[in-house]
Amino acid sequence: MRRITLLLALFCASFTFAQVVKINEVDADQTSTDTMEFIELLSQNPNQSLDGYIVVLYNGNGDASYTTVDLNGFTTDGNGFLIIGSDAVPGVDIALGADNTIQNGADAIAIYQDSAANFPDGTLVTDTNLIDAIVYDTNDDDDIELLNGLGLTVQYNEDANGNKDTESIQRGTGDTFCVGDPTLRAANIDCGAVCSLNVFVVDVTCDAITNGTDTYTTTLNFEGGGTDTYTISSTEGSISGDDPSSQATGEIIISGVNEGVDFDYSVTSSLCNIMNTINAPDCDPGTNVADIATLRGSVEGEVYTLTGEALLTFQQDFRNQKFIEDATGAILIDDNPGNITTAYEIGDGISGIIGTLGSFNGMMQFSPITDPGDPSSTGNDVTSQEVSITDLINNPENYESEYVNISPAVDIGPGPNPFWEVGTVYTLTNGDGTFNFRTSFFDANYIGQDIPTNAVFIAGIITEREDDGGYYITARDNNDASTTLGINGNSTDAFSLYPNPAQTQIHIVSQLSGEKSVAVFDISGKQIMQQTLNQDTLDISQLSSGMYLVRISQGNTSSTKKLIVR
Repeated sequence: MRRITLLLALFCASFTFAQVVKINEVDADQTSTDTMEFIELLSQNPNQSLDGYIVVLYNGNGDASYTTVDLNGFTTDGNGFLIIGSDAVPGVDIALGADNTIQNGADAIAIYQDSAANFPDGTLVTDTNLIDAIVYDTNDDDDIELLNGLGLTVQYNEDANGNKDTESIQRGTGDTFCVGDPTLRAANIDCGAVCSLNVFVVDVTCDAITNGTDTYTTTLNFEGGGTDTYTISSTEGSISGDDPSSQATGEIIISGVNEGVDFDYSVTSSLCNIMNTINAPDCDPGTNVADIATLRGSVEGEVYTLTGEALLTFQQDFRNQKFIEDATGAILIDDNPGNITTAYEIGDGISGIIGTLGSFNGMMQFSPITDPGDPSSTGNDVTSQEVSITDLINNPENYESEYVNISPAVDIGPGPNPFWEVGTVYTLTNGDGTFNFRTSFFDANYIGQDIPTNAVFIAGIITEREDDGGYYITARDNNDASTTLGINGNSTDAFSLYPNPAQTQIHIVSQLSGEKSVAVFDISGKQIMQQTLNQDTLDISQLSSGMYLVRISQGNTSSTKKLIVR
């Protein structure tokens, strides 16, 4: 009996340790420069040691970490609270800086039982060793990659009540959150007695772009409906769409408002009083610019029409981004709302793009406000400009967003694993010096393939990340190197893997004989399985949904393949 009691005690102690701390409150947005941002943690027990835990902050733009907080050496207070936040937060336990230290969303915060060394800035979202997490925003679309990566289904809006500058997101019962006045180091509000409806702006779009008076349409999405009777009103325009009184989710459309006219809308019920102001867009075609060089030299925040033709050199699903260039320069088209609806192919010419000039993280971008329509030409050759590493070191801004190739050939410095991983930096070296390669295009077909061990001619797009190392080159696909990216002499397609996607097991069939060594890595590069197979079937039932890399070795032959687990 004594031994059983001891084992039970150890089991309970282990379980308590695994559940020791959770995210209790998040305030990521305040008025002006955000000097009072904070994350409140709550432990099961007062004065609880947090050794062995870390807090990771994820940026929804790229779904990778931007800050990791090591909790080793810290304990919660007598009420179980620990505060991470800006320097000015009263009684802050871990200060992150003066202001703008916690991003507004769509972003995420997660607690892991892990080492901070395993989460350098730029680590892709993962649920390995995850303890608790929240994905949040301030009127942003749901970040599906963050939600899936953390095993969550709900994203919380700090502006659910239209008061993002003065309210915080607070844990209610279980794993649900609601929005209300901050309760720093105090009991949270009663989520059962607050408005359950979440209304957020997803799009404000001009119905036309002319020199006359145009109208615009506002689209609102809602969640948490169907539990009360709601009244929707607006000071301008016509209201249509779905009814939150009878539907849990849907969209509300307010249309027919003249450009230049701001308006207020409200959604009210017995518990809700949601109000917000929509600032009218400028539906004017703006200033005409003939080429990209002129556009890049213009004033940020203003609307321009690029009248000249630019060629599409690369596009990706992430934020519907496109890279275009002409004879004078290149620029990134960042189209998160999806205003460009025409399907283009690499090499298409596009004319008459209307958008707002801006920048993010040092990189200039053009955000379209309407669809340019059919391509002005098709089938054009997309040719990379030859540059040296010296050129890129001395004048990187001159090549930003351009499609270039580096000459002479370069050697590629090793990464954490012998195959290409997303969100990882590799050093390119030749007689001219060094320049960094970053695997920023997550869907590129060389991800998971072996890194070349011989000198290769690398081509790709030049991008900038001002707060994370400066300028990089990123290959678009396998064809951006004279020797196919990732194919070494000892790698082969002698292996086939199926089914893919898979759920509980996969078959790995080899043209060779003998046992196979199989290693499975998550998208951050962390090995999570290692097994020697004497047959063709591998049990993957322990894997959660997501993308993995499977490294197969047999004798002197190896190959790495992507695997999607449903």
